[in-house]
Amino acid sequence: MRPMRLAGFALALFLVTTGCSDTDSITSSHLSPTAEASFSEGIGLLSTPTYTENWDQRRGIDSERCSKAEEEGRPPTGWIHWVFSTKGESTNAKLTLGGTGSGSYDPGPPLGAEVWHFYTDFFPLDGLTATIDLFGGSPGPGGGLVISDYCPGEGRSLEVEKTAETFFKRTHAWDIDKEVETENEYFVNSTPKIWLFINGSGDERATWTVDVTYEGATDSDFVIEGTITIENISTSPDPKMVNSIVDDLGIPGYGNVPVSCTDGAGAEFDQSDLPRGIAQGEIWTCTYRVELDEGDAEAGDSGTNRVTVTVQGEDPYTGSADWEFDEPTTELYKTVNVKDISDLFGEVALGTVTAPNGDSFSYYKDFAWEDYGAEGCGSYEYDNTATIVQTNQSASATLKVNVQCFLDETAYAKGNNPDAAKAVVSFCQSGFSQWGWTNKIGAGTYTWDMWAGAGQCDTSKGTYVGTATVNYDGGTVSVQFNISAGFQLLEQHVYAGKDQFPRVRRGNRWENTVAPGQYTIEANLSGNIWVIVHAVVGYPDPDFGPVP
Repeated sequence: MRPMRLAGFALALFLVTTGCSDTDSITSSHLSPTAEASFSEGIGLLSTPTYTENWDQRRGIDSERCSKAEEEGRPPTGWIHWVFSTKGESTNAKLTLGGTGSGSYDPGPPLGAEVWHFYTDFFPLDGLTATIDLFGGSPGPGGGLVISDYCPGEGRSLEVEKTAETFFKRTHAWDIDKEVETENEYFVNSTPKIWLFINGSGDERATWTVDVTYEGATDSDFVIEGTITIENISTSPDPKMVNSIVDDLGIPGYGNVPVSCTDGAGAEFDQSDLPRGIAQGEIWTCTYRVELDEGDAEAGDSGTNRVTVTVQGEDPYTGSADWEFDEPTTELYKTVNVKDISDLFGEVALGTVTAPNGDSFSYYKDFAWEDYGAEGCGSYEYDNTATIVQTNQSASATLKVNVQCFLDETAYAKGNNPDAAKAVVSFCQSGFSQWGWTNKIGAGTYTWDMWAGAGQCDTSKGTYVGTATVNYDGGTVSVQFNISAGFQLLEQHVYAGKDQFPRVRRGNRWENTVAPGQYTIEANLSGNIWVIVHAVVGYPDPDFGPVP
């Protein structure tokens, strides 16, 4: 039974209060005695609603449920079931329809629920308006006014429902940069360079920094997909001829998207196979998937996807579902790993970075000459590359390191006896092209200066590189080298013998020589002897270092 409109109830009230005694002719309210008593308590408030809310003309418009006919307050055909869930402490309510509908309605069953229910006549939903007034108490929390279900009335053959799901991909973009800095800030062709001096004055630290910067995100691959369910709910045993299924996404250019359907027997068909009959009680399940063209959608877009099904000789049937591109379903590179590969440290995992934040990573190494030493002198180039693993983006930094070398130079000891003219004889005055000195001594201990690079036996042209201490006990000779700091003793050769110079046999005759490779210390020495002390010394490359 359709609920009585409030206008009729108000009329009954008017007749009673004016003293009319023929109350039996007045239609009684459909409310239960308990609910009617509660309703009566709010009669004095009818002219002043406690709270009013308008239907948003959208909520529930896809809720065609003719299968609910005759449940609770619904008639066999043709109704709209409204629900207002913010009932709160109100004692009565009134629903007023406008636009394509008209009339005012009082609540229907179940009256003891936490929400107000109304059952109204069916009116076309396009252009329909609805307003609910609450009386007494105050509204509570809830979802507001919504159409719970409806049925257009007699002659309807189909029930159409649909869903709409959205998908899109978000790709995060990154940038990576890397540099290496040195304390002394020397560069060669824009490349940082460290100069390691033998005396340690060039020892310094190099620091590498990797900067990972977030560059924003790009959304793409927007998709709307869902299902459409079409059921023949008619009472007629004859099939209904479906002429068309038009699915409109609610986006310009997508007003009739392709659908793929399966009938009750499992046969597949699409829109090109229409018209097609649907038997009484049969259900068709259709699916659609639309990949939107680039630029046709963006994050935050929303709309309503509406399907229209036409049946021969009947008004169109519709179903709708709201959609929104709210959150991406797939995110690429939101969190990335950063690794580092270098000649110095090998492969190292630096860490992770998560959008929308960037990050910096740094590490260092101390360089010292002693870590390389004389054997490791020369030039080095260390490459270093940092990479975002997921995107394969990389940035490199190169560090050059120069390690000072010792240069080789011949050095000889020059005696310093008071009677030097007799005790010290240069190679030069003895007819040799090689410079150096042979020294005549008797038993004792002597400390002589060592000279390197003294061409033409001229010490003013040479470099003082230390001393040699010669000990002659009248039988054997030993030499202790004392090389000055900054120089390195690389080779040593000592001659000690009765002759002024070592002698070598050339064919049938003996000749004097000053070649260090021929130096020996003769056995069983006694009396005055001659001593030549030779060394090869290393000294720091004087041309090493940055150009001023």
